[in-house]
Amino acid sequence: MRDLPDYQKLKEASQRFYNNIGRVFSPALNEEIFFSADGFNHIIFKKHRSERERSSQILRFKLLPLVKKLIEKSTTYQEFEEIMKEF
Repeated sequence: MRDLPDYQKLKEASQRFYNNIGRVFSPALNEEIFFSADGFNHIIFKKHRSERERSSQILRFKLLPLVKKLIEKSTTYQEFEEIMKEF
């Protein structure tokens, strides 16, 4: 599996990036958002500690640089839940 070392490198780089964020003030929530180990684990795992698909993890890793900007600039929030099923 050639992509495993690439995945591991991306995961480690993403975790370093995530840990360096620390906390960000959210105008929408009017409070600070803390980037904890639980939050990073949520990127990798679903409920009950079942691992997300690698493609989903990789997408989430690649979107991390946008997270801080979105939290800092967003003034509103909306709750949304979507369940995707494969047939």
